[in-house]
Amino acid sequence: MNILIYFCILLLSLLTIYIANKNKDKIGLIVSFVIMNLLSFILAFKYITISNLTINANSITYITLLSILYLYLEKTNKKETKKLININTTINIFIVSLLALMSLYIQSLDDTIGINMKNLFLDNYRLLIAYPLSTTLSFYGILWIYEKVKNIYDNMFITNTVTFLLIGLIDLIIFTSIGYLFTLSIKTIIKLILSTYMLKILLTVIYSIFLMLIQNKKKVKKWI
Repeated sequence: MNILIYFCILLLSLLTIYIANKNKDKIGLIVSFVIMNLLSFILAFKYITISNLTINANSITYITLLSILYLYLEKTNKKETKKLININTTINIFIVSLLALMSLYIQSLDDTIGINMKNLFLDNYRLLIAYPLSTTLSFYGILWIYEKVKNIYDNMFITNTVTFLLIGLIDLIIFTSIGYLFTLSIKTIIKLILSTYMLKILLTVIYSIFLMLIQNKKKVKKWI
């Protein structure tokens, strides 16, 4: 069942990238990036099991974010991409701040419907801090690493693959370490990182091929 759900999320994510990229205006990429970030934020709190591997549920949405960011960088420039990253970071900080304020709400004794926001925040505050920090650092990292890799070997598939794999590993280490250090054992944390990274390797190859296809198709249409 998990595999089927993951496959559906993958197809929807690829379709989102395709539609956003077809839009000549950059607004399509901006909107899809913000929406995908919110979904990735929610899924970051959950781990699922696929074929005895325990992986982070936001693996697909995270690679989708990197792909959209790459397309935005190709369509605009580094300065504009930094603005998008800053907007995204601001949204994440706002969400965390809002949840922190809501945790101050005290339920009445006869309130049987309301969610205990205090416990919700206290149980997950480390993950709430880890996600904005890890994504911001990794998104800024893609600007630097992509440029360096491209200067060494200017091939779209190789550049994307190497960049996404390096960024994905950095993000995983930061997010998992901050979110679970002293909560889970070091052995368990390493297992989570390795299991999730194995899936991200496969996803990176799929997305790199997909990005290469839609970019090449666009170039062919320009020549025609």
